[in-house]
Amino acid sequence: MEVTMQHHILARVLCLLLSVVLLSCGPMLMWEAKVSPSGRRFLQSREEEVWARLEGPLEADDPQVLLILKQNFLAPPSSLPYNLSGPLKQMGSRDFSWPWIHEQLLRLFGKQLGGFFVEAGALDGEYLSNTLWMERRLGWTGLLVEPDEESYKMLISKHRRAWTSNTCLSKEGFPRRTILVSRRVLKGTPHEDFGWAFRGQTHEMGVDFPNKESLELMTDSWYSKVQCFPLLSYLFALNATTVDLLSLDVQGTETAILHTLLASSRVSVRVIVVEDEKKTFDHAFMATHGYVLVASDLDHVYVKRGDPALSGVNVTATTAVTDAVTTTAANYTSFVTATTTTAQAAK
Repeated sequence: MEVTMQHHILARVLCLLLSVVLLSCGPMLMWEAKVSPSGRRFLQSREEEVWARLEGPLEADDPQVLLILKQNFLAPPSSLPYNLSGPLKQMGSRDFSWPWIHEQLLRLFGKQLGGFFVEAGALDGEYLSNTLWMERRLGWTGLLVEPDEESYKMLISKHRRAWTSNTCLSKEGFPRRTILVSRRVLKGTPHEDFGWAFRGQTHEMGVDFPNKESLELMTDSWYSKVQCFPLLSYLFALNATTVDLLSLDVQGTETAILHTLLASSRVSVRVIVVEDEKKTFDHAFMATHGYVLVASDLDHVYVKRGDPALSGVNVTATTAVTDAVTTTAANYTSFVTATTTTAQAAK
């Protein structure tokens, strides 16, 4: 009887001790029991939870998001000698809309030293680059974003004096992961020399844009999962409060990216160059955010109202933008038609 009583008392003491342990460690145990969105494993820390939630949604300025972005998805400017394919004006100087954009940027920034740019859809950092000449001649720096892995490898080999990131700009206001459709021109076609131009047609799965069916006839495609961040996150991570030039060529998500960016008053963007192949860009939206359309072609060039860059610029009448047919646009259409015909004949 006495032994039974001792066992009973011992059991009650053990239960009491266990209760104390659970009460003191309960929050920690509950934290460790959180399961990642993929359901694959338990989360052990706040940082690990953030990694799991980078698939969305987390706020663009979440401190942990910014830390992970800077430590894992941003490479600093190179200090090595440039490793370019040829003279500055050789690569892409006569292709597509590059000459026209270059002319506009010369008017706006030709004498400004030491600015900050963001170029999304940076490709290899040289062919059709809107910012390379600014970096080399005017001493600018900035951020180059390229989601395609193979293109990004070429980009970092150029040793640009800018931050680089092998990610994509999120069309939402939070980090997310998406499927990227990468393009490569078919070998043996008459337009094989335009390989990098076709690489530039890499796009997010599900995004619609002109000539998509024609593009599929002329290229191979492959798929990869890529991490995306809001443009604001990159800027916050780099402590960049002023962007002198934003160049967007991201195959169909430009409008959504700008809607998220311009909703914030924490960053100032002076000049925006944005591609508009569909000719459906919302100019009224840009006007409501204080931007003046100064030139329009395959791309649109906007300047913040009241910015010094507007001085002496002959502002384009926005009412005629959607009906304008320019030489560059006509040349681009002819190129697509010719390559489509060739591809169909080859099949």
